Amino acid sequence: MSEQGNLPNQSEEVMVDGTFKITSGDDGGVYLTVSPARGGGAPVREPAVIAELKSRDIKDFNMNLLMSTVKEAAGTAVKVADAAPERAEPEIQVLVERDRMEASLQVVMAQNSRPVQLEEALEKIHAAGVVNGVDRNEVQKAVERPGSRAVIAKGSVPVNGTDARIEFHVDTERKGRPLELEDGRVDFKDLNLFTVVAEGDLLAEKIPATTGTPGTDVLGQPVFAKAGRDLPIPAGKNVRVEDNKIYAGISGQLQVISNKIHVSPVIEIKGDVDLSTGNIEFVGNVVVRGSVQSGFTVKADGNVEIYGSVSGGIVEGRNVVVRMGIQGMHRGYIKAKEHVTTKFIENATVSADGDVMVNDVVLHSNVSAGRKVIVEGRRGFVAGGHIIAGEEIRAKVVGTHLAVSTELEVGVNPGLRAEYQELRKELKQSEAKLDQAQKALNVLRNYNTELSPEKREVMLKMTKTQFNLTGQVDTMRKRVAEIELIFEEMRYGRIRVQDIVYPGVKLVIGTLVRPIRESSKFVSFYADEGEIKTGSFR
Repeated sequence: MSEQGNLPNQSEEVMVDGTFKITSGDDGGVYLTVSPARGGGAPVREPAVIAELKSRDIKDFNMNLLMSTVKEAAGTAVKVADAAPERAEPEIQVLVERDRMEASLQVVMAQNSRPVQLEEALEKIHAAGVVNGVDRNEVQKAVERPGSRAVIAKGSVPVNGTDARIEFHVDTERKGRPLELEDGRVDFKDLNLFTVVAEGDLLAEKIPATTGTPGTDVLGQPVFAKAGRDLPIPAGKNVRVEDNKIYAGISGQLQVISNKIHVSPVIEIKGDVDLSTGNIEFVGNVVVRGSVQSGFTVKADGNVEIYGSVSGGIVEGRNVVVRMGIQGMHRGYIKAKEHVTTKFIENATVSADGDVMVNDVVLHSNVSAGRKVIVEGRRGFVAGGHIIAGEEIRAKVVGTHLAVSTELEVGVNPGLRAEYQELRKELKQSEAKLDQAQKALNVLRNYNTELSPEKREVMLKMTKTQFNLTGQVDTMRKRVAEIELIFEEMRYGRIRVQDIVYPGVKLVIGTLVRPIRESSKFVSFYADEGEIKTGSFR
């Protein structure tokens, strides 16, 4: 079958309904034009024509002529009335709001007003200057419902700019929340009371204000947006600013004071270190106005100053000052990279790479210092325990008349001794590896034939290994020599007793040992010619 067989019959007529229109002639008469229906469409009926005439307030029309015109539907204009009554003009009101962001339309019609056409209303709107945001559908509704008021135009609202703000890059929300352990429990000794940052950390960033997006009113005029408010970068102490970003200038505690971001090198605890504060760990200095209670820890990369006492706690710092004394309670310890200063030490473990200085007494404690242990305050009393110093121990009274076992040892730095032993062990291992690398290189270099690419690669790696090992061995040998020189100087370490030393005290200087069998006053002890000798206190 051809494609033409599927097409509709071109001779079939399309169905069209009949139409009519009522117009005014040059003579003022009323003319009716009726167009016929086609293709089975609905013809025009007299009631529809009569209703339209009455809506136009045309009452004196020729009924017979009207009926014949409708019946014939010839499509020609036939005069059915002498003249249409004079009709009032409708009033088209365009109202613009004071801010010019909205316009309304209201059509006011008298009893005999003619109808308003859509285009007529649009022209009136344009003449009123409303050119932006006009909604034709709303205009049509206003025309169809005279007397009602419709919003027919809306301006585009400006979008105001956003204010500048500060966005933190450090999590400050965890502050004051206990550390959660892996099993879901919380550690109430780790309360995260302080936000600690490292030098160079990005702390916060200023997000600049924006100018916003302007709008347009219904008259087509721009409506300017309100720009966001700017704010200064809240840079406080010990921070630096680059490209609206705030970085930590030092390691320390992040603080926001008076709306400014600071990094403080000091954490100050107003009271005790206990369950109310949890453990303290900080990169700067720590000041505790109270005491450190049993089982709690204060660790700092800087100095630690405690106005109260330490009772069975752990304290670590560069320099540690405990004003009221250290009660070790056979638990915890005090450790300083430089010096420890305190009023008394009892049943405690205290160590310092520099000096340990005690104002009153040291009782039944293990105290070690890289340089000196000095107990020369009000009583200057040492009894029980083990006191070790690299260079010197000084005290007023050592031991008791009850012969309490007390050991004083000088000429050895515990930290250096541990480092020395570890260095010797590492040096021996590195020297063995270097010897193996050198032997392997010698074998490769003695090959008479040209080396394969694989062996050349091995030779290159072995050369790099030899170079690195040589540097490591030289560094370790130098450090070993330095420590041995310090040990040699420590051979001249002294123990000085300003008042009295009692029996029961054991003195150790280097490898020499001397027990005290009789009380001695105002003496110093030193090593000479393979024995510990006694001299006057000075």
